[in-house]
Amino acid sequence: MNPLVEQTINLYKEMPLARKILMGVVVLAMFGGFAAMFIWANKTEYKSAYSGLNQEDAAAIVDRLKTAKTPYRIEAGGATIMVPADQVYDVRLSMAKDGIPKGSGVGFEIFDKTDFGTTEFVQKINRRRAIQGELARTIRAFDEVKDARVMIVFPKDSVFVEETKKPSASILLELKSDLSEDKVAAVAHLVASAIEDLTPKLVTIVDTTGRILFEGKSEEEKAKIDARNLADSQYKYKMRYETTLAERIQTMLERIVGKDKAIVRVTAEMDFSTSNTNEEIYDPFERETTFVRSKQILAETGQTRQDSAGIPSSVNPVVPPGGTADASAMEMTDKKNDTINYELSRRTRQTIKPMAVVQRVSVAAVVDGKYEFKTDDSGNRSKTYVPRSQVEMQQFSDIVVKAMGFNETRQDQVSMECFPFASIDELGVVEPELTGWRAVQKAYGRTIANILLVILLFLFVIRPIIKTFQGIQSTVEKETLPGGGIDIIEDGTEPQPLAFVDMDADEQRTFLDEMDKEARDAYIDKMNSEERAAYMNNIKIPEKAAYYARKDVIKATNIIKVWLSEVEEES
Repeated sequence: MNPLVEQTINLYKEMPLARKILMGVVVLAMFGGFAAMFIWANKTEYKSAYSGLNQEDAAAIVDRLKTAKTPYRIEAGGATIMVPADQVYDVRLSMAKDGIPKGSGVGFEIFDKTDFGTTEFVQKINRRRAIQGELARTIRAFDEVKDARVMIVFPKDSVFVEETKKPSASILLELKSDLSEDKVAAVAHLVASAIEDLTPKLVTIVDTTGRILFEGKSEEEKAKIDARNLADSQYKYKMRYETTLAERIQTMLERIVGKDKAIVRVTAEMDFSTSNTNEEIYDPFERETTFVRSKQILAETGQTRQDSAGIPSSVNPVVPPGGTADASAMEMTDKKNDTINYELSRRTRQTIKPMAVVQRVSVAAVVDGKYEFKTDDSGNRSKTYVPRSQVEMQQFSDIVVKAMGFNETRQDQVSMECFPFASIDELGVVEPELTGWRAVQKAYGRTIANILLVILLFLFVIRPIIKTFQGIQSTVEKETLPGGGIDIIEDGTEPQPLAFVDMDADEQRTFLDEMDKEARDAYIDKMNSEERAAYMNNIKIPEKAAYYARKDVIKATNIIKVWLSEVEEES
């Protein structure tokens, strides 16, 4: 047997039971790790083909996979189906060919198979089911929605217009995460637009926790919501205007005086009232020249004529019998009437006031001064604040006026001042002074922890490993030398203290000579590997030969043969 292997086996036999158990656990863990790595490297990799499935779709997919004899795994309580990674896309395409997954409920595929014996009532029920199913599938397209159910109520038709009612809808959502108000409103309008005569006011949306996400609002409630939204939008508009103007002025000043050496604040007064004015102005005197649209002239002329009596005619009346025909006078009149229509000047004007009108802008700007560093005779350096001159401040003020769009008519205000800025060290934020163990921990805590970690690693890991391998190596080397020959005898006893190892050769010999033969043999038999190696190294060759002859005749014979061969070579 190889001496190194033999020494390792003997060392293991001399180990305490606790160390043997620990070594066995380490070996088993190592073999288990290698086995796990082998299994992991050669196992079939599964990948999710579908996730978030309902029971109907999962059952249909599993049935198709069984028919195709495709291996699969079911996870997440049946909501996720795993297939081999190299077959994921083939499975998805083959399922899509058959329209799987369909989602919970039924859609318009309910009408794919026509049954001529179906009554009108059943057709209406199927139509409602199809609409509900299609809307639920559409709503599930939102990332935040896990599942959805839609209930629609169609009122009965009535011959009287006064009794006609509109349909209503209720929606139940199972959410993965909260839906924003905009998306909830989008769902309500989506359902309302898909059904005739349905308005968002008649749609109610709730989730599985019982929260009402959307319900129809009355006109008064809508007015309050609109007013609140309008106030929020007006506030955001005002803040955005002030912030933008302040940033423009501050960045410009900081390029001149330095970073973080200018502070600008802007306050704007705005009028958010809106108005819409339509005007039509008629002014006949607006133009110097008159324009005639139409003109009508009517003339009539009159005259008087004397007629004598004569033969009756259409002009001369018939003289009655026995009468006298006298002369008569007739008067005719000529009239004239002029009608003239003129074009009138008309001007149409529509005025719409914008959302916000700036009434006044106030700007307050503060800049830091200058600092001069002086060194006194003793070498101490001090910092002195120097305010900016009036000329510089006036220049800064003129720059701000131009940048803000100053308007004297609306009484804009500008305030420009110069003050020393307080540094972070001068703000008065002083940490409490640490004393005792806290001060040591803050200053040297990390260093001490690292040193302790290195010491523990050396004592409990590195040092035992080094000692073990040194003992095995020295024992093997000494057995192969003529004066060597270290044996490890299995005794099953606990190792003795290292006091014997610390003695030199004379002290060891004196220590053993003080014992009688039985006590000496018993002490030698109870020695551990290090003590026995020291003992065998220091005793004389005849004593060593006698020891091996007494303990192991075969090993002693081999050693003597080696010695004899070496003596023959030397001679």
